[in-house]
Amino acid sequence: MAIENIASSATPASVSGIIYILQTIEKYMPIFILVISRIFGMFLQAPFFNNKALPPQVRATIVVALGMMYMLTVKPNPADYVIPSNIFMFSFAMIRELLVGVIFGFCAYITVAAIQAAGEVIDVQMGLSMVTLFNPQTKSQSSATGRLFYQIESMVFIIAGGHLLLLSVFFSSFEILPILKFSFNHHIALNQFILIAGKLFYITAKLALPLLVVLFIIDFSLGITNKVSPQINVLELMTAMKPTTGMLILLILCSTLVNVIGDYKIDIIKDAYSIIKAIAKSVELAK
Repeated sequence: MAIENIASSATPASVSGIIYILQTIEKYMPIFILVISRIFGMFLQAPFFNNKALPPQVRATIVVALGMMYMLTVKPNPADYVIPSNIFMFSFAMIRELLVGVIFGFCAYITVAAIQAAGEVIDVQMGLSMVTLFNPQTKSQSSATGRLFYQIESMVFIIAGGHLLLLSVFFSSFEILPILKFSFNHHIALNQFILIAGKLFYITAKLALPLLVVLFIIDFSLGITNKVSPQINVLELMTAMKPTTGMLILLILCSTLVNVIGDYKIDIIKDAYSIIKAIAKSVELAK
């Protein structure tokens, strides 16, 4: 029995108010759940928002609050959406919206992962890969330089307001790719995803290259020294020289490194926006 059939002309005002609230919930709740599903997917992967140091209760509250803000601001019309009436089809729709948010956040996180991977590669070449630190933001172990690069990127991203810009682009995805319109079965979306994922290796190599060149010169010089003077303990020299020289070069390039990492904050936004545009275009071509 529909909720509106309960009310009558003799219904008290307090009961009428409750009935109105229930009617509103019945009308907008399916859309609200789908919106929350997409937001939750974004919170699983997107930089800054995937901070695992926050308690799950806090993150859930933020997700629900953002969903309510979207519903109150945009006020989507339920008549514009074909909401599945079957519980299994509706659950499938929730999973699809969750995947949209996950793909959006993952493409935004690619650049952040590449920056941290550059620090990991540098530590391997300096012989410091055994020195690992626990990163509470990702709940994982990372090397010292990798943790440093991650913290620099997070600091620059937040100071520049990148998290707010990323959130703005995410909510614009509801206009570019409306609810219940997700489709990943066209080569345009897949090609764009592969292109963004490929930046992981490009950015890692670009950031680590200056120190890798210096460390290669050290290895090459010590190799020649070992051939000219075999009595010199090259292994001991390598153990002392590579970490010291690497840290000195890193300190010299620190200011430049901050600027370079800061430039990648725009790529984070562009990658997330481009994958949503590609999926929307694939949906349009699939019609």
